[in-house]
Amino acid sequence: MNKCLHLLAAIAGCLFFTACFNNKPKEDKSAFQSQNTLTAIPYNGIVTIDLTKKYPKKDFTIDDTNREFILLETTNEILADKDFKIQFVSDKRIIATNSSRGDVFIFGRDGKVISHFNQMGNSGMEYLTILSIVFDEDKEEIFVVDNLQKNRCLVFSEDGKFIRQFNFPSNSYIDQLYNFDDQTLLAYNRYRHKGTDEINQRMPYVLLSKKDGSVVSRLDISFDKRNSERHAIRVEGGAIPISITYKNIIKCGQEFIISDISSDTVFVLKQDKKLTPLFERTPSVSFAENFISLSVSFKTEQYLFFEAISYNWNELEAQWRKKQELPPLPVNYFAYDLHTGQIFSTDHSPTFSKDSPICISIDMYHVEHLVEHLEKGELQGELKQIAKKIKGEDINPIVIITKYK
Repeated sequence: MNKCLHLLAAIAGCLFFTACFNNKPKEDKSAFQSQNTLTAIPYNGIVTIDLTKKYPKKDFTIDDTNREFILLETTNEILADKDFKIQFVSDKRIIATNSSRGDVFIFGRDGKVISHFNQMGNSGMEYLTILSIVFDEDKEEIFVVDNLQKNRCLVFSEDGKFIRQFNFPSNSYIDQLYNFDDQTLLAYNRYRHKGTDEINQRMPYVLLSKKDGSVVSRLDISFDKRNSERHAIRVEGGAIPISITYKNIIKCGQEFIISDISSDTVFVLKQDKKLTPLFERTPSVSFAENFISLSVSFKTEQYLFFEAISYNWNELEAQWRKKQELPPLPVNYFAYDLHTGQIFSTDHSPTFSKDSPICISIDMYHVEHLVEHLEKGELQGELKQIAKKIKGEDINPIVIITKYK
């Protein structure tokens, strides 16, 4: 265990999978447009943000009066591992997973355990992996996206009772799923090298029925060519794979921000199922000598926070040949004022919540040696009161919920 208190950003990294698929006959564009496509609203004069430019600095420091600290209950069966992630937060529930082990944990908002289950296995009522998870709080149903080769979703009750399962549409490659409304899920088809002419690759964002997984409609975000989330730099004796760090979908309350690795435009998707462009980025997306990934991290009523990571392939290759290691990648943080159109540089971005009925930021403190900090007088406020209750070392994290205006 680490010997000091540290803050973990709750940003999900990209998982990358490979599989073999059969090539499909090429479909023309008219075939795509005939499938109840949702069209982006026409616009003029959209703001362009230069990811290489330095903008005026703005401080977005939030004090602890706007934070809530929740110590998650620990038992012999409910203990966070390295893959522990918070998946859902509301006024009543906190849902978390240990994805590699197949655990699903349901806590109350006070951090007390309500239930947990693990249905990992090979039967028709079990999952091989947890790629993505959705909690429908109204119906108390948990949707689990299974192994990509299975191409399916399993639905369970809060106590792990199997309810139903459905297959995703043919040739889907879905690894992200979100709760869109009471009847519909928002799904994303990950890029694959083969089958790029297939509709799920050309138009990867799709709304699916919660009942049977059928296509309700597709978002009008389409690509003739998609960028891969992986790149390889050529070195002596082979190649070094590099995963492109980015997040293409975040949910803030009832809105979804979509920032695709293959698109210059960042969109907002609202409950009326209409896409509205928020801004365009420059330099354009391409795997040129210097590629910049853009990840939107959080949205408030006034600001959209995002970060840009630079990948200079020639420099990375040279660094590897010289030192057999890759240097830290340059990261710039931005805030876009949705009311005025102003753009600011920041020191960091708030951490997004995968799913929540309200727009909140989620972080976690791991509590190793928190008592030591207490004894040294280094804690105060609510965190100090929580530390007084801690006994032992194998303790679940403290969830930190921050509300932004």
